[in-house]
Amino acid sequence: MKKLAVVAMIVVAILGIFIFLFLNHEPRPSANYTNDEQLINEYEEQGIIKSGNENCDLKFTEYLVDPKYVQKVGQVGVVHGGGKSIVERSYISIKPEFSEQKIPLYAPTDMVLVSGAHYNNPSAGQDTLPDYVLKFDAGCGIVVLLGHMKGVVPEIESKLTPLKQDSREDEIRPGIEFKAGEQLGYYFQENKEGAVSGFDFIVRDPRFTNQFINQERYSDDRARNLIHGVCPYDYYTPDKKQVYYNLLGGPGGKIFDIKDCGTSSRDKAGTISGMWFLDKEIVGEIYNDRKEGEYASPISLVGDEEAVTFGNLGQSATLRVYASEPTYKLPIEITTEHCYNFGVNSGGSGYAYFKIINDETMDVYYSPSGNCPSTIPENSRRYYK
Repeated sequence: MKKLAVVAMIVVAILGIFIFLFLNHEPRPSANYTNDEQLINEYEEQGIIKSGNENCDLKFTEYLVDPKYVQKVGQVGVVHGGGKSIVERSYISIKPEFSEQKIPLYAPTDMVLVSGAHYNNPSAGQDTLPDYVLKFDAGCGIVVLLGHMKGVVPEIESKLTPLKQDSREDEIRPGIEFKAGEQLGYYFQENKEGAVSGFDFIVRDPRFTNQFINQERYSDDRARNLIHGVCPYDYYTPDKKQVYYNLLGGPGGKIFDIKDCGTSSRDKAGTISGMWFLDKEIVGEIYNDRKEGEYASPISLVGDEEAVTFGNLGQSATLRVYASEPTYKLPIEITTEHCYNFGVNSGGSGYAYFKIINDETMDVYYSPSGNCPSTIPENSRRYYK
């Protein structure tokens, strides 16, 4: 009986992991891939890549994607498309005139492919192309990850398992070496309902740790993707960095006047900016979410020159208030209280009222209908950093 109980517990655990991965299509490590650092150390010892010491200098010398194809590159620290968290990736969008064309993607520096997956994206529409996710060791302890690719070169294809239903990566041993400028594969923008609208460019540098108001909530592997996420364009040589910076823009395609790549931590003390949780105590990972009526944990609040994005509030994955709308105000500028009206342009209706209590606490009232009142209504929900 004890053996049966243990087997049952293992089965439940496996099912739980699968459901979590299915609902959160963000690329995840494979079950066999225990630690980026393990492979990084091996490649350093073999002399394939540069050492990860603090004096190690890594430069990207080749464009990941030719700028002529690019509509905009996104800031890091934006709200994930599913709304449930802030993410460290830069979303890159292709100009409409290049839709339905294979846009080649290249290695920005010498690096080694250590894992990858070819999978059906559970968040994409039916009859859309499956995705590839590739993880590279770029040396200096730095990991480069590319998501939502639509094709890869044959050398990579031969190392991946057949099409899967989740994005858990297959470990690749020995790793595949690529020199700067070598083609890795391509992106293909589909003109179909439910198709992804861009691909991911992610850089994680363990030498750099993002700082949050409640640092403990993001420590000890509770925010494994976000904690070391950095702007990928900052690793480019100055001329290429400036070209990409000039393409920084919002989801709607607006190119920003202020050339700011953003940061994976959107926390600013005394403001509403960043991620907020219903639990004051630390419970699990930041990626664990739950819904309580119109309120969820976490909610994510990020603003830019184009719009303020609200993740996981109400019944929509995301809501937006655009810069042209009367209640638009950057979350980092709200130090007391503010109410946002959601209109047709915002993807919903109603309003959300935010009131700062202190650096780590705020009250939120959301209504799916009506207009902003003069004061925050009763029965608001308390959120914590």
